[in-house]
Amino acid sequence: MAYIPIRIDVTDALPEDVTEGTRIEIAAWIFPANPEKVQVVPSVIVLLNGGSYDKRYFHVEVPGRSGYSAAEALAERGHLVILPDHLGIGDSSRIPTQRKATRQIVAQANHAAVTEIYRRLAAGTLAPSIPAMPKFLKVGGGHSMGGFQTITQQAEYSTYDRVLVLGYTAIGVHLTVNGQLIPAERPYDEAVGDYWLLDHAAIAESFHWNDVPGDVLAVDEALAVKVPQVISNQSTQMGIVSNDAGRIDVPVYICLGERDVSPRPHDEPGYYKGSRDVTLHILPKSGHCQSFASTRMEMIDRIDGWLRSIPT
Repeated sequence: MAYIPIRIDVTDALPEDVTEGTRIEIAAWIFPANPEKVQVVPSVIVLLNGGSYDKRYFHVEVPGRSGYSAAEALAERGHLVILPDHLGIGDSSRIPTQRKATRQIVAQANHAAVTEIYRRLAAGTLAPSIPAMPKFLKVGGGHSMGGFQTITQQAEYSTYDRVLVLGYTAIGVHLTVNGQLIPAERPYDEAVGDYWLLDHAAIAESFHWNDVPGDVLAVDEALAVKVPQVISNQSTQMGIVSNDAGRIDVPVYICLGERDVSPRPHDEPGYYKGSRDVTLHILPKSGHCQSFASTRMEMIDRIDGWLRSIPT
């Protein structure tokens, strides 16, 4: 399935002391929905990648294998999918002073970009191949740091009608090391600078179940990109979005791998006190990175079914 690359200017949405006179853009890929499976009220799903990845996390391509693109799978099921790059990651702009890209600034940029995409979708000007969508369900989510940014954004801006939190915890991020969960919180390291690179192979125990093939693991390692240290570190702070989660008042779907970052998975729904509908799905035989799990299509099918089951 071909995706459509776009760029959205978010300069005016950000404070002048952040842009410092520089044009700032958010890059994204659009995956058009299969027209034969679109609902009466179509859904538009925004998915934000986690730390150490860019938007390719949701469109993984493994040579000789198929079915690793969550974006393609959801689009095939009738949902239009948007994969943005966070500010300072992938094809999106870096701000002049990257340390100013806190979770609030990144959320501000993402909200501005998504709002403009929604405007163009409604007007029929997003892309020649995508017809006008005057009414649609706004779905937003993300994996890991992307889930962290989704919670931050939704609490502040109420961008979405439905929220997907994949592989993230309102309690505080923990990693599996030698079979034990340990807190992942780390202080800002001046010696590292604005960006740092995570070694996926070094934390494969956390990221992947034991049955993930070697060639798939190699693709995962090749996808690693440098991540801004500020939002990466913020995303691992214990309880940093606990209060924000309670401000979300729309239905929430939480998906955690059987081995993931939450120390108490069944406590997670309780943090979304403002939501009338919270679903917890623990994906079997999955580590933190569900996109690589042998059971990944179970998550895709659950998201599809969940979106279709809740009245609009």
